[in-house]
Amino acid sequence: MDLSPIAEDYLKAIYHLEDGHQRPVRTAEISEELGVTSPSVSSMIDTLDERGVVDYTPYRGVELTDRGEEVVLRLVRNHRLLETFMMECLDYSWSEVHDDADRLEHHVSDELARRLEAFLGEPSMDPHGDPIPDAELSMPEESPYTPLTEYEVGETVVVDQVPHRDPDIREYLSRHGIGPGTRLTVDEISPIDLVTVVPTSDGQPVSLPTYVARRLGARAAPRNENGF
Repeated sequence: MDLSPIAEDYLKAIYHLEDGHQRPVRTAEISEELGVTSPSVSSMIDTLDERGVVDYTPYRGVELTDRGEEVVLRLVRNHRLLETFMMECLDYSWSEVHDDADRLEHHVSDELARRLEAFLGEPSMDPHGDPIPDAELSMPEESPYTPLTEYEVGETVVVDQVPHRDPDIREYLSRHGIGPGTRLTVDEISPIDLVTVVPTSDGQPVSLPTYVARRLGARAAPRNENGF
């Protein structure tokens, strides 16, 4: 389907907002997500509705159609394969790959995606721990990781999945040495929506808002890791 990169970005925003809210998306939410004016959103939604990739009902909201979801899953596949390639072959860090992949994802053909996938050994997860849709655009429905907020004080975990779409969260985690593969211990769970963890790399406590900790996927650290 011939859509502009801007139109595809709208579809991606709707996809992520739908996933987060589990309901039709309000146009005001799209405006805030993309940093564009309400009239711009209304105009684009009308266009996307005419193209059959969204279903817009006034006073109810916007939803992706099956065709729209297919467009987004192809972009997600391209994006996550690009991130994996950039980390494994171009020496990017996990916190650097998102923005460049965002720009390039619109220009990857199905054939290039297939070749990237084969070259990388058919990875199932990207560098942030997010699943990569396969060539048929199927995606696992549930994350294989447990949210950090599910662990108790004193438990030690290994981070496998990190939130990375928000640049402020990405920068904060990276600055404090928290990323995929980081081993950390839950030090305190505060009643004021803070989770304090201690990365074993430097032993310095890091406080995370609960909404961020909830999006960190982790697994219990094996006792034989790092000599424990």
